[in-house]
Amino acid sequence: MKIGAVLMFAMLGGQAGLAWANDEDAAALAHYPSAAQVQSDLLATAGDAEPDDIAGRQAGRLMMLHSALAHTASSSGNVSQASGPARELLDAYSRAYRSIDEKMQAYPDWRKKCGYLDNLFDTCRRQRFAREKNYFKASPQAARETAQLYFPPGYQDRFVDLTGVGGSRQRFADYQSERHEAGRAGRGREFRKKLPIVLGGFSLIPLGIGIALFALARKTGNSLARYEFHNTSAGGVVEFASFEASQAHERKRLLQRLLGNAGYLALAIGVLGLGLAVGVLIANSQ
Repeated sequence: MKIGAVLMFAMLGGQAGLAWANDEDAAALAHYPSAAQVQSDLLATAGDAEPDDIAGRQAGRLMMLHSALAHTASSSGNVSQASGPARELLDAYSRAYRSIDEKMQAYPDWRKKCGYLDNLFDTCRRQRFAREKNYFKASPQAARETAQLYFPPGYQDRFVDLTGVGGSRQRFADYQSERHEAGRAGRGREFRKKLPIVLGGFSLIPLGIGIALFALARKTGNSLARYEFHNTSAGGVVEFASFEASQAHERKRLLQRLLGNAGYLALAIGVLGLGLAVGVLIANSQ
């Protein structure tokens, strides 16, 4: 009895492993082209393209189809558990890709380092192959073109989504958005953590300026008071040697007031900055 139950569960597990991601993907298998058809279709539309470009397009489309099918051929995502027809097609795509890649690498100048002139005139075979392969493997435009060429309208959006990183362009976009939001939140936390230090540091500058201005104003005031002490008549009038001297005295008095007012302003800014720093520090600790 126990042996029979174990066998039954094993059979059910094996059947589940062969299940598709969903019925829509299972029905789409009939529309996947053969590896030979993929290559012949791109060759037929190549026009006067160079052989390296054509090979890159063929390799890229084979990889795109392989990736989309691999992500749907099994509900578990394990290609080895895909159904027999799906596995055969996946193997055919892989063999065709390896054949193209091996053929290209067999060229004597394939591994030659591409110089400035090669890049300028686009004569580097390896780079041309890689450029076309990457475009036909991953670009949304190539995915849309492939979907329209092989699949019914109702499945085309699904196929385009399957060609994204990790088997879904939408999921990858959501993941990137979440990472961006998480990064922005993290940067915000780091900024708030450093803000008290920055505010406190910058607040020391106006505080220092304010103290220096007050000291200068006091020195100027002492100089004025000393002059007036020694040059005040019995009637309480400050005497000057000339009109110009009296004007210079008034300008010095005005300077003292300006220095004092500027010192008050600088101190107020510094104190305000320190207060903000303390407030942010308290908010961060809660």
